[in-house]
Amino acid sequence: MEQKIFIDNLDTALIRCPDCGIKKILQMSGRPLTEPITRFKYKCTCGHIQRAFIEKRNHRAKDLHLAGTFLSRGTTKCSGKMTIRRLNSKGIALKTNLEQNISPGVAMIVEFVLDDPKQSIVKKEVTVLARNGHYLSAEFISQEHYDNLGPYLFFNKLYV
Repeated sequence: MEQKIFIDNLDTALIRCPDCGIKKILQMSGRPLTEPITRFKYKCTCGHIQRAFIEKRNHRAKDLHLAGTFLSRGTTKCSGKMTIRRLNSKGIALKTNLEQNISPGVAMIVEFVLDDPKQSIVKKEVTVLARNGHYLSAEFISQEHYDNLGPYLFFNKLYV
């Protein structure tokens, strides 16, 4: 049986193994979805091979181009420049300037400039959800946005 996969606003897709129940988050930014329905096979760590399909939707979130930097925390050391491609109240989807070995679960500090009239600088802690080459999806550690990001999300209707 095929599993239907949905892509959220941060270009991530959640796939679940029907045998063991393990969830895997896939980063879909770097993958071209040219067909209306894209079929693929996925092999779980338990050995189960699963068929799935992604249905392309027309109402995708608009791309942003917010420049910034990132710095990892913990044992994995990496840093660099990035461009935020998607943003909402839960997290960000970004593209790094260099492909680095950033695995899911790594905590990072991101700092970026909003495209509001004040050119506000935002500094947030995030946890990486998924990676595909240069593309990363990360969720905010704190869901409370009392800085300049809160009004930006509200006025641009980016709350989820």
